[in-house]
Amino acid sequence: MSDPLIAWQRLRAGNEQFFMTVRGHRGGLIDERPVAAVFRCADTGLASEMVFGQNWGSLVDVSTWGHLIDGGVIGTLEYAVDTLEVPLIVVLGHQNCPAMRAAMRAWTDAELPDGATRTVVEHAIGSIVRRGCGAGSIEAVTSAHIAETGLALLERSPAIARRVDAGKCAIVCATTDPADGRIVVHATVGAVGEMDGSLLECV
Repeated sequence: MSDPLIAWQRLRAGNEQFFMTVRGHRGGLIDERPVAAVFRCADTGLASEMVFGQNWGSLVDVSTWGHLIDGGVIGTLEYAVDTLEVPLIVVLGHQNCPAMRAAMRAWTDAELPDGATRTVVEHAIGSIVRRGCGAGSIEAVTSAHIAETGLALLERSPAIARRVDAGKCAIVCATTDPADGRIVVHATVGAVGEMDGSLLECV
């Protein structure tokens, strides 16, 4: 869809249907405090509530392309864990991610994109280096990047790190397959893994 007017008309029509649903639902649609925060890739194509089978408003949803962490991401997640007191952050990637494919091309062919997307690719390449996984497959690159993103949240946010250290929050690093929505866990930080007392567990 390349016509902005048609795109906006589609959204307006959808909002009319949404509005009628909300108007008929006493008290609105959001009935509960968020149970978790989800930091997902912007082009996953699946809403977090759909992936986890949750109601609207039950997740704090944050997304950037390729999981680039900036001040807005940190600020939103800190608000989620400190003010809303959510006990879990899920770093959610997806299979066949274009950002990870771009990172593989940069790694193997020295082909870096222009503009701000270059920062995303460089961030993913850093994950490959830190995990020592190489770029032999899109699955390996994605797994490494998702795990490193979870650790980066701890390193860049003392507030999140304090909550994890206190056992009040944990981080799950996972991917979903857009074909069937199934979740695969690649790493956990905090009290959600199978190994008692482990800060980081790679699955």
